[in-house]
Amino acid sequence: MKNLTCLAFLFSCFLPCQAYQIEITNKKLANIPVFLAGYYGDRVFVIDSVQTDVNGKAVFARDYRLCAGMYTLIAPGKLSYDLLLDAGQQLHIEWQTDKDIRITGDEQTAAYAAYLAWTNTRPVKEQLTERRRQIISQHPGTFLAAYLTALQPVEAPDAEKTVGKAQMMQTYQYRRSHFFDNMPLSDVRLLRTPLFHETIHYYITKFVTQQTDTLIHIAYRMLEQASGNYETFFYVSDFLIDFSLRSKIKDINKLHNFVRRNRDMLGIKGQALLPARTSTNYFKLVDEKSLQTRIANMPFIDISGQKFDPQTVQSKYRIYFFWKNDCPRCLAEVPRWQTTLDKYKRKSCFGIAVNTQNDVRHQENRILTFDPLCINVSIGNLSSCETIFFTLDYSKIVVTDFESNIIAIFGSTASLDSFLRIAQ
Repeated sequence: MKNLTCLAFLFSCFLPCQAYQIEITNKKLANIPVFLAGYYGDRVFVIDSVQTDVNGKAVFARDYRLCAGMYTLIAPGKLSYDLLLDAGQQLHIEWQTDKDIRITGDEQTAAYAAYLAWTNTRPVKEQLTERRRQIISQHPGTFLAAYLTALQPVEAPDAEKTVGKAQMMQTYQYRRSHFFDNMPLSDVRLLRTPLFHETIHYYITKFVTQQTDTLIHIAYRMLEQASGNYETFFYVSDFLIDFSLRSKIKDINKLHNFVRRNRDMLGIKGQALLPARTSTNYFKLVDEKSLQTRIANMPFIDISGQKFDPQTVQSKYRIYFFWKNDCPRCLAEVPRWQTTLDKYKRKSCFGIAVNTQNDVRHQENRILTFDPLCINVSIGNLSSCETIFFTLDYSKIVVTDFESNIIAIFGSTASLDSFLRIAQ
């Protein structure tokens, strides 16, 4: 594994000894709600909210640590401001306008705030590049340096440059081959910034020849680079699956089948793209047949405490939504999942929301039921390894037919939506 291990990530988001406390002060924000939200690929989800006092003061505080990434403060209609957070999460932020924000408590966060303020002067491209280089050299090895490096364009070295008609093609070929040199796809911290999704979307849609064989070659390289962290591997896999479902390129089903076969949950072949330490110690990979048998034999319990047998559901598609209470991304997917079920109910979709963490009879019912489109159940006897397999702090969606044959597995409702849109 390149930088992060799966084990480290499993606990990095919820360490009691690394609680976050973000104090804000702005007299212009008196007596209003302010939200703290996090980025995740192309999504933004609310993490915390506070009500400011008459002096515009408030404190975001919890007894767990936020994952390294970019976060944003939102006061609807008044403020939207991005913060870069890493290890230091005891902050004080004071400002009157979005151009004079002062941050104390962490050098990285303050340095990024100063950089943002400087960009308001509208520097030219050369000035931006040089300023980033200066900050990177001043903060080596930090998330701030990694993020600003990812913003830097990849330039061909002088030895690779040519003159005349061949220059443009040579530069293009070099940039395509080295596109992710400055932004390693396995760095899960970058996944929690808008940059990750924007970069892979630009690359696959604007920088790659839209031919199936070329896209398959590029997809393999992207998955290989993203495999240093299971979460980035999930995200890139789902992005490519969604791209293949939406694209109208001839024979694009070849790309879809390639990514689907290599996606880590769908077969043993996916192990080749994951570090050995990940696949043997922290991640349980199973083939599709094994997963199908496991789902068919799960002891589902509904809210009333009764056993639930999915075989009794006469529906074209059974859609299993595996989630848990303390997974913010799972909870962020809930409204989209419910909306998707309702949107495609004409195709006989039945949802089964499976809580893999707690007994649904003894918890707040976070998922509202679309009767008769959905039922809430829990699982009583999963081993820890199986629980990690199904959740990993990231919701999993398994689609089966009425005979319980697995049709597809997705990591996001965006991919599910694309699938149901074209499914017959």
